[in-house]
Amino acid sequence: MGKTFPLVPFYAASTLVLVLGVAGKPNGLTFTLYPNPPRLTRFTSLLGSSVSLSNVYPEIVRPRIRVQSFNYMVKFGIGTFKSRPPYKEYYLDMDTGSKLTWMQCEGCTNCFRQVPKPFPKNSSKSFRPVIFSGGRRGYYIVTYADNTYSKGFLARETFYFNSNNNKIEKNNKIAGIMGLGWGSDSFVNQIAPQSDGKFSYCLAALNYQTASRRIKSYLRFGTDIPKRVSSLGITALLRNKKKAQYYLELEGLSLNGQRLDISPEVFAMRGNSGGCTIDSGLGYSRIVKPAYDVLLNELEKHFSRYKNLSRYLMNPLGLGLCYEREKPDGLKNLPNITIHFKGNKADLVLSPEGSFEVVEKQNFSRKREYFCLAMVPGDEKSSLNWSTPTTT
Repeated sequence: MGKTFPLVPFYAASTLVLVLGVAGKPNGLTFTLYPNPPRLTRFTSLLGSSVSLSNVYPEIVRPRIRVQSFNYMVKFGIGTFKSRPPYKEYYLDMDTGSKLTWMQCEGCTNCFRQVPKPFPKNSSKSFRPVIFSGGRRGYYIVTYADNTYSKGFLARETFYFNSNNNKIEKNNKIAGIMGLGWGSDSFVNQIAPQSDGKFSYCLAALNYQTASRRIKSYLRFGTDIPKRVSSLGITALLRNKKKAQYYLELEGLSLNGQRLDISPEVFAMRGNSGGCTIDSGLGYSRIVKPAYDVLLNELEKHFSRYKNLSRYLMNPLGLGLCYEREKPDGLKNLPNITIHFKGNKADLVLSPEGSFEVVEKQNFSRKREYFCLAMVPGDEKSSLNWSTPTTT
């Protein structure tokens, strides 16, 4: 059954951005996540924009979450129309690396292609532009790390949330971004009275092996977050006040249980640069280049022992380390990579499913298989996409 939420959004030439004013006692929210082909930048096929909510009632809400293009999406019902149901359904890309939430509206310029069409704001009875003193419209502009940007105007709108099973989406249904990062206008901050400022997620790894399977993933808020078990590792979230991203103190990497010779200083924060962030907008995790080079060198040594492997240079995934196999073997015999964070038992062991891509290709009369390290070098910092830690 759907729950309704009157929201305060931004309308843009290309987007609708929502700002929440929350009412009610603290309680829980749960979003069932839906997974989205891999992308090295935030918008390979998209351009950019942002959205948020208001007047959240004290009920546990579990909206739909789906997978598309190895992204996780939240499903919302938006607006008020003369129809059944009385809203239009849209998906927003979940992003822990930014704070604004937005979506495309009708009349947008330089729009990216989406299904369904951009939100028909002029037909919604609940759409109201936000007007400041002097008759000025509220205005925003946001720029992302890959230099894509969104700009537009504030408005008020109503959102609905429904619950359902997870489902893989093949066509681009993303209409905008749900910003979960630090910041006063973040979704997390705006529902703080409802959720006590807490959220938790559990995500299945997304890759070519899982893309055809039903994915069960969740985003939870407030009292709906499961109690922490004693065996769970803990590491602190760090904040750069000039950025919306969540930082972690990364200390090192291991390959098959062997610690690599990488100084922790390589991962350290240095003012507004360096460090390690969690960013669900990434297609692949980025490891700062000095550490990435060490990892690549050790992987080359590891795979040199296998006679049935040959280095594959013409790969279509844009990844730096790929091998071709004579016989398909899936994820078998691929090594584990451990990410070491500062804290109590804060070692994240990535199984091959979380750190490699395996793809089959037709080579004349027979099928061959290649696999690639699903990580790329980072210029100044490391960034983990949020499906790399398959559970958090």
